[in-house]
Amino acid sequence: MVINIRLSLVGALTLGVMASTTLQAATYVVSTTGKDTNPGTLAAPLLTLQRAANLAKPGDTVQVRGGIYKQRTVVQVSGTASAPITFRNYNGEQVVYDLSGVSPAANLSAIIRISNRSYVTIKGFTLRNYRTADARQVPAGILIDGACKGIKVVGNVITAIEQNNPIPYNYDANAHGIAVYGTTAGAIDGLEITDNTVTNLRLGASEAIALNGNVTNFLVARNLVQNCNNIGIDVIGFEGTNANAALDRARNGRITGNTVIGIDSSKNPAYGGNLVTGGGGYAAAGIYVDGGTNVVIDGNDVYGCNLGIELGCEHLKGKTDNVVVTDNLVRHNYLAGISLGAYDEHGGATENCTVANNTFYQNGVRDHSAGQIQFQFYARKNAFLNNIIWAGSAVKMMVAHNPDSTSATKAQKEMGTGNVFSYNLYYATGATVANCTFRVFTAGAFRTYQGLTAWKNSGKGGAELGSVVANPKFVGSAPNYGSARTLFKLAAGSPAINKGSPTFGVGSSERDLFDLKRLVGGRIDIGASESQ
Repeated sequence: MVINIRLSLVGALTLGVMASTTLQAATYVVSTTGKDTNPGTLAAPLLTLQRAANLAKPGDTVQVRGGIYKQRTVVQVSGTASAPITFRNYNGEQVVYDLSGVSPAANLSAIIRISNRSYVTIKGFTLRNYRTADARQVPAGILIDGACKGIKVVGNVITAIEQNNPIPYNYDANAHGIAVYGTTAGAIDGLEITDNTVTNLRLGASEAIALNGNVTNFLVARNLVQNCNNIGIDVIGFEGTNANAALDRARNGRITGNTVIGIDSSKNPAYGGNLVTGGGGYAAAGIYVDGGTNVVIDGNDVYGCNLGIELGCEHLKGKTDNVVVTDNLVRHNYLAGISLGAYDEHGGATENCTVANNTFYQNGVRDHSAGQIQFQFYARKNAFLNNIIWAGSAVKMMVAHNPDSTSATKAQKEMGTGNVFSYNLYYATGATVANCTFRVFTAGAFRTYQGLTAWKNSGKGGAELGSVVANPKFVGSAPNYGSARTLFKLAAGSPAINKGSPTFGVGSSERDLFDLKRLVGGRIDIGASESQ
């Protein structure tokens, strides 16, 4: 069942780009030398993006000349599906909205805000230096809220958005790079966040890119998210963002082709750390689905984060379900490569998710016992197949169940049922069938299964049909931290070639990590790369 979900979602969530045509489109020009009493021509430009936003009509384009602007803007106009309004930099010039010294407004505010508007594109701007140490202020680079359709955020740089409140474990102190809040009965529908760089953010208890509440049919693609002190990309539900509980979860979206690097909460006061010296907890995922549903996570490269990918739910009455994680490279993260389930007994379930054709490589850099695949609380009925799972050599921990709580009952800690593993390729330096390590909490205690045979016989992994222990033989042999992703392609003679599940369905348009045809030779390869 989950495999069919995967196929339908990958096809359905490849969002197209609508054509924009109009017979009477106008162009407004903004410049640091302009005046808002000007008509907004190239010869007589406007001074502020806000004035241009007030004037623009469907089909119009606002072009901003290069320079540094100290302005906030609220977009108060909408385009149409066939005639969107575009705000962009002029002719490739560098446009910087720098709010150094500007105090954020109370509550959630942004350098650029789009509220209850549709068919607007923001393209080619640098947004930076929006900072606070006041927990009552929540700065963001871009904020999209209310009911919106067809919003596109393309090719921007968002940096130095900072929540610098120093109080440890203050979860009311927050900031965002891009914040998307579906707060109304009408959804934020058809959102595209593509080709942006989101970097060097201090986020408090929030996220670099957050999609929260009534958000549907979204695409988050080809962004670089790096060096942030909390979660990189987050798809969220059940937080009360939308008053209608049935609409209060982001859904029906795709997170594809992103590079997520250096997401680390240890210097975040919200996790007990100091902003400079660190010392806090390692808890931030590169990509996180927290209560979302029907999401495809594919073709991403995630490394140097606390956790690579996380599927969990922080709210007891909620769940994360029907998520497909496929064709990703997840490597050299501090803890687990992928973690499923709530972090304590007070969270919700993770169910009916598929983790297929990924390459998990030497995660657990700081904690060898975290495993390449980690289970926490209430993860059940999930499928893991066709993955390359290469652990570090110290412990060789492949799958680890870590229900980390001193207050949970034994029943709550029990390993979730119905999880199925098959056609995975396990390896670590010096690994053999007999010394790969699998650990779960079951029958009231932690139990370690030493070796693939013991793990198969435990019944906890669904018998591991077709799985083996072997060196996958990458082109780069054993790539180091930060190595080019091309070194993770399969070399000739790899035991992963044509060894994936023979019954695994592959869509005709599906691509591997390198945007190459996913099925070559009649049977899918194991891992994120398909040998051509």
